[in-house]
Amino acid sequence: MGLPLRNTERSYGLVSQVFHWLVVVLVIIQYIWAWRIDEIDGLRARLELVTQHKTFGMTILSLAVLRLLWRLFNRPPPLPARLPRWEQMAAHGSHWLLYGLILAIPLSGWAYSSAAGFGDYWWGPVDFPSIVAKSEALEDLFGEVHEWLTTALAVVAIGHALAALRHHIWLKNDVLKRMLPLWRRD
Repeated sequence: MGLPLRNTERSYGLVSQVFHWLVVVLVIIQYIWAWRIDEIDGLRARLELVTQHKTFGMTILSLAVLRLLWRLFNRPPPLPARLPRWEQMAAHGSHWLLYGLILAIPLSGWAYSSAAGFGDYWWGPVDFPSIVAKSEALEDLFGEVHEWLTTALAVVAIGHALAALRHHIWLKNDVLKRMLPLWRRD
């Protein structure tokens, strides 16, 4: 018997896991692409990386919306009951902060691109409309917002990963395992 599509009381289902790990991989690619954009020589090469960065960003935005819709109708497994209340609140707060950042970052990038006078597109044929007017002041503002949000995401995501490792290594519970695709417990 394979992994169920929906979440259970003990683990995340296949759909939640695919959303989670796909966004993780795409976010890591985004950080690599942003670094490469800043480091690469040649206008054509930069433009191609920026195009890919925008495409992945809009993909992350789409996946985040779908993930939130899935979560609204498919509750996550509960945290271990023996966790202190503060830790349960921190876990819930950090999850919602991650969702907020994963939505806000592509939106700020879209606004940044719009303010610079460039549209956003998704895999070439799909163009997204500008969401703010072309403006150098807005371009600077949304560029800064985009960078600050990505820094915040890095900090929160690293904290999230470290907390999962803490549960696995020190607390020896199944909090991490329930999001791993190859682990299943009935």
